[in-house]
Amino acid sequence: MINGIQHIGIGVSDRDASYRFYNNAMDFSVPLSKNTGNCTGMLPVIEHDEERNVVIALNPYGGGLIEIFQYITKNPVPPKEYDFSSNGYLFFGLKVKNIKASIEIIKNYGGEIITGSNNSDKLEFAVKDFTPMKSSGWKTAIFRDVDGIYGILLEYPESSIGYGNGRPRIGGVEYVAIGVSNLETSMEFYTNVIGYRKILYRAEGNFPEWDVLFGKGRKMKRVLLMRDRKPDGVFKHFLRGGMIELIEVEGNNGKHIYEGRKWGDIGFMELCFDVTDIDKTLKDVTSKGAKIIVPPYKQDMGMNTHATFAYIKDPDGSMLEFANVHRLPVPYFFIRTLVNPPIIHFAKKIGIIK
Repeated sequence: MINGIQHIGIGVSDRDASYRFYNNAMDFSVPLSKNTGNCTGMLPVIEHDEERNVVIALNPYGGGLIEIFQYITKNPVPPKEYDFSSNGYLFFGLKVKNIKASIEIIKNYGGEIITGSNNSDKLEFAVKDFTPMKSSGWKTAIFRDVDGIYGILLEYPESSIGYGNGRPRIGGVEYVAIGVSNLETSMEFYTNVIGYRKILYRAEGNFPEWDVLFGKGRKMKRVLLMRDRKPDGVFKHFLRGGMIELIEVEGNNGKHIYEGRKWGDIGFMELCFDVTDIDKTLKDVTSKGAKIIVPPYKQDMGMNTHATFAYIKDPDGSMLEFANVHRLPVPYFFIRTLVNPPIIHFAKKIGIIK
């Protein structure tokens, strides 16, 4: 069974530098696995075994986790440019409270604010209405991390970390934007195969919040999908299922945004779903037409975290990972009890967590 978005995978040039950014700026402060090892299980897509550094970390405010991945036996290949008329993972979204103050935090730790100005007295211009949900008070802002990978901050009333003024809070991964060549085909896949059956909105036109990425006035079709059931599984108290936005852009170039690079090179490389009983899950998705790209393999992820992984692709070739976690560094009861914001912030203050 698919429980929802577990993490996003980001290929980087320097794992430790990137993790410092995501830890300090965005509170991904609880590493659940940290490891140096080989990618043997991924040979069906990378062709040559490579060694890598990886860390997967949890945010105490909940939401999806983040995986920071760095090749160390090959030079990680960056994208030549980001063409948002391509298919594939375009950007990810983090839930926030007090979006203007959260922008300051991102900027102060080395992130780049894309919309508006980087001058602190003009940061309000970086905040845009999230157009399809404007009437519900949704706000967004675009940033780039230390490797130039795009993300958004998303403030909305339904967030589990509060809403409005007050102390800024940046939570975990809540949203993923995927460029697609055919909205109907991709909707069929993500609703029926992956189980994101609830349509939060469907819209068509041009959307000013994305002008800086797609080009001013560019027309697109958008649909935001959610799960229609609460997450289950090992991370059920932290995950909310997540939201997947499919975007078909006018003038789609038919290329994949990862074209010319391999899984693990610099960029947003994968979307991972937490699953219970991976064999049953694969049987279910293949019965609905999905093809297994990477067969199930077990991996010791370090810090006593063990899981079984497998991969499929969506209709445009974006990599989707399934992760069935068997063991965590400590019993889940302790994670649920101790991983809360006051305890984590105190631990960081006294140096237990860095």
